[in-house]
Order: sequence, then structure tokens, then C-alpha cells
Amino acid sequence: MADFHQAVNVTFHEFESEEYDRGHADMWESLPRQFALLVEDWLGGAAPPAGIRLLDIGCGTGLATDSILKTRVGAAVASVHLLDTSPAMLRRASERASQWKVPVTRQEGLLDSVPGEGRFDFIVTCSVLHHIPHLEPFLNGVRKLQADGGVFLHLQDPNGDFMNDPELRERMSQYSRRLFPEWLRRFSPPRILGRLRRELTGQQGQDCVSKTNRALLAKGLIETPLTVQELYAITDIHVQDGGGISISRMQSWLPEYECLSQRSYAFMGALSSDLSPRWRSVEERLIAARALNGFHAGAIWKLRPAGR
Repeated sequence: MADFHQAVNVTFHEFESEEYDRGHADMWESLPRQFALLVEDWLGGAAPPAGIRLLDIGCGTGLATDSILKTRVGAAVASVHLLDTSPAMLRRASERASQWKVPVTRQEGLLDSVPGEGRFDFIVTCSVLHHIPHLEPFLNGVRKLQADGGVFLHLQDPNGDFMNDPELRERMSQYSRRLFPEWLRRFSPPRILGRLRRELTGQQGQDCVSKTNRALLAKGLIETPLTVQELYAITDIHVQDGGGISISRMQSWLPEYECLSQRSYAFMGALSSDLSPRWRSVEERLIAARALNGFHAGAIWKLRPAGR
């Protein structure tokens, strides 16, 4: 089952990489600020430590590293190690890395393929944890690679601690009742029609879901095409199961870490860049108030020095 999950993930992201940045433009516009907020929560008024060795797990096209390098800690980053299971995503990240003024190493594989115990001062994952079937062993792997006193930052996780929060659900309901929701602008008519045709007729188009199905069929990994829901149930496990990522539960899996800060955002279910001025003002007010009941969440953790 683990091998099947991994094969589907790699195949899907191979094709998703072709349209990832375009389809997730809202993340590129909205998430850099969230990275900056968590970095400032860590640093406070202090200067960042020098010579930071950064590991970006599930780097995708490079959003997390690119965002961190633009924060106040960026000038202190001495090296970057990009890790992803998708060679296509790594290629996209490598293209972006050519703009970074820091040495970059790229590696295809899982977390346990990274050499060097206690090697990294700063470990980051963005929009990754919801893809991981078993979080506890994954976080144990993060711990092994983390240098004493180092920090672990994760972002763009479905907020498992507040997934059924009444206030969140009410805000999302009010937002979705608008006549022309902003999020619909991200979906072109051909893309919508292509999905409808595929679901109703079984015919495969040129979108990443269709390409994934053709590749999986050719490899003999599936006998019939997966529906959109079936595919995302495999790739986006902790979104589709309704559980999300619980930061409170992660505390039991990270006993040697101190949670320095946790934050939430997407209080209407959409990222800030997708909101109208009216809704954006609500979003900004809730972020400023450090409200925790948004749809997405992130946190920054510090590994306590040995012996403490």
C-alpha cells in the first residue's frame, strides 16, 4: 500500500508540476507574509544566527525556500538542501534556485534518504504534511536531521484543531454564499468542462488528473481511471479524511521541541490574495488578533539543546 501511495503521488506531481505555480498563484501571493510572521515570532528582536543550513522537505517548485530567503533570516542562510520525491518538481525548483545567492543541493527521495544526523539548523515543509500517511515516523525523521537549537517550520496545513469550529464554518458559509466567488476565477471554462466530460463519459483529457490516470494505467498500477475524489483521497490524505493536521497532537510527537509560535489564516477558507477588500479586512483583523481558527495553520518549533 505504501508503494502504491508513493507511486501515485510521484506520478501525479510529475504532471501537476507543469501547472503548479499557475494553479497556486494564491499561495505565491499570500504565503510569504505567513512565513515572515513565523520567522519574526522566532527571532523576536534578536539577530538571526549565522551560517544557517536549510532543508526544504517536499520543496515543490521552491515556494518555501524562496519565501524564507526573502525574510529577515534570509541573509543568514549559508546553504539550501532541496528534497522532493518528484523529479519534475525538483527541476522546477532548480530553475528558481538559479536566482538565489546561496549554494543549493538538490535530492530526489524520501526523508530517510537525506544523510547527516543533526545536520540542519532550519527545516521547513510547506503544503506537505497533509500528504504524509503516517506523521509520527515522519516527524521522528525530522528530529534526526535537526541540529540542537534548530527550528522546524511548517505551513499551509489544513487546521485539524479547528476543522469543525462553528465560527470558521459560519465564516466559510457566508463567504461561499456570494454570487460570484473569487476562487472561481482560478478555474477556466475549458478546465471545468474537461473535468465534467471525464467524470460523465470516462474519457481522459489533457489536465494533470487525466495524464496521471493514463500513466498509472500504462504502468499497470490501476485497472480503471481514478475519479478526482479517489485521486485526492490518495494524495491529499489529511484533507480528504476531514481530520487535517492537529498542532496540539503534534506536540506529543515532538516532545523534544518547544512550540515557539502557531498561527492561522484563510479565515474564510480562501487565501488573502483571493479575497475582496471587504473580506480581506476581516482576514487582516483576525491575523492581527492571533486568532487560531482559520482553515490553514502553521507553526515554528525549536529543538531544545541536548540535556535540557
